[in-house]
Amino acid sequence: MPRKSRIDAPGALHHIIVRGIERKTIFKDDADKDNFLERLKNILTDSNTSCFVWASRELGMSMVQLSKRLKISQPTASQSATRGEKIAKENKLKLLKNK
Repeated sequence: MPRKSRIDAPGALHHIIVRGIERKTIFKDDADKDNFLERLKNILTDSNTSCFVWASRELGMSMVQLSKRLKISQPTASQSATRGEKIAKENKLKLLKNK
């Protein structure tokens, strides 16, 4: 059953989750995932939308692997994660971290 619509207000932060039906994979292969990330980048740029953190859980992905996948430098990926954490803290939001 789909979730009910949520309030969308200027400046609101959103946590977006994508999961395959019946927990099946959502990408056919690396090229399919790269295509998705390129389209996401274009949509974010065209709509002037900020994406503070992007994470992919595929058997655990390191920051190095994530930065390579997103075609950004590791420091940029780390800075983005740090910025997201700072914004969450400033807005008194809780972050879930792997233990």
